[in-house]
Amino acid sequence: MPKRLPDELKAAEQFLNAWLDQSQNTEIVRQAEELPLRRDIGSLLMYVRDNKVVGTQANNMPMKAVREVAARFVEPPELEIVIGKNVHPHRSEEQVWPVNFVRILAEVGGLLKIGASRRWRLTRKGEKFLTKSPLQQLAFLLTTWWFKVNWLVAYPFGGVGDDLPQFFELKILTKILTLPTKIRIPFEPFANELIKITGLIWTAQDMTQATENLHHVIKRVIIRPLADFGVIECEYREEPLYEITISKLVAFEPTPLGKFLLQAIAIAVG
Repeated sequence: MPKRLPDELKAAEQFLNAWLDQSQNTEIVRQAEELPLRRDIGSLLMYVRDNKVVGTQANNMPMKAVREVAARFVEPPELEIVIGKNVHPHRSEEQVWPVNFVRILAEVGGLLKIGASRRWRLTRKGEKFLTKSPLQQLAFLLTTWWFKVNWLVAYPFGGVGDDLPQFFELKILTKILTLPTKIRIPFEPFANELIKITGLIWTAQDMTQATENLHHVIKRVIIRPLADFGVIECEYREEPLYEITISKLVAFEPTPLGKFLLQAIAIAVG
């Protein structure tokens, strides 16, 4: 995983501030303000600030806190899985990906100080983060995800090894920046191209569905986070699977907000 940005987002923040000085009340600013992920991060930070949260032995939030944080989200995530007539409640933060995702961003970004069996606290950086503009907040969070987090946390199933290929994140950044905004990009051809340009391989012994499995990896570590950050908008199609119906990703469109944020990241690391 690249270790970059020794002067954390200084270049990106300067770029954003200059842009904001010239453009106010734009559609991009509105989209950033309304983005659920940005608002959910704020909800998590304020919850930890205002409540006593003691980390579990696994260094996660206790489920009581997970439930209360999830209830504050713009789109509260499911806290259980229903299979037929059986209900299986989630028993750890890691099983509730939307909460786990924002907690990882807050922890790795230095917004929260956490510890096993210790009270979690909002840091000074976290307090300052809450006062920043929506675009500055998103640029910080997206850059934290892009260069400081091992993306495989979003795919904890094995099959591609312990690390992504070298320069994987930079190649994805370059590729996404070349895509036009508001143009429908079919997912499967795009995923196949990413596999080639990044050198992503399926390392597990069972190779019978290697390509399909790699498509699942790309959905989890690239497409889903980018959609959460507002970088892309996804198109799904409902398809039957045995006795249930599933939503299949068929295409996506890069957004003007996403292009702007990725340009800020490119400036920060360039």
